[in-house]
Amino acid sequence: MVNFKKNLTNDFKEAQYAAGMNFDVEEIEPFLNHLSKSILDIGLTQKDIKLIQEEIESTNEHNKLIEFGTFNVTYKGKQSKIRIQVEIHIEDEDKEVVMYIYSSQELVDIIDEEMLKVEGQREI
Repeated sequence: MVNFKKNLTNDFKEAQYAAGMNFDVEEIEPFLNHLSKSILDIGLTQKDIKLIQEEIESTNEHNKLIEFGTFNVTYKGKQSKIRIQVEIHIEDEDKEVVMYIYSSQELVDIIDEEMLKVEGQREI
């Protein structure tokens, strides 16, 4: 799990923090759906989530960094932005995804909590 401050100088100044975690490929779509439907007032579209999932599934390059870009979302009635980036790691035939979600500290803290819940469910 990662929660760190990162200085970004581009037009997305709100993304000073990131939450990150290792996911199996099949966990990405359910996690993004959960964030979009249960945590955010307005989250990623189904089309965005499908495109992210398909890009991850089709990537077979080890240590590949994929920048999915910045998405407009609404959290607690306030417009915000999240930026999603993944690293693909392939060992033998297993593919692991490290997903980073950048946003404001408040939203990153909530996303980090949701990632901890996923981690906890794995241990059960």
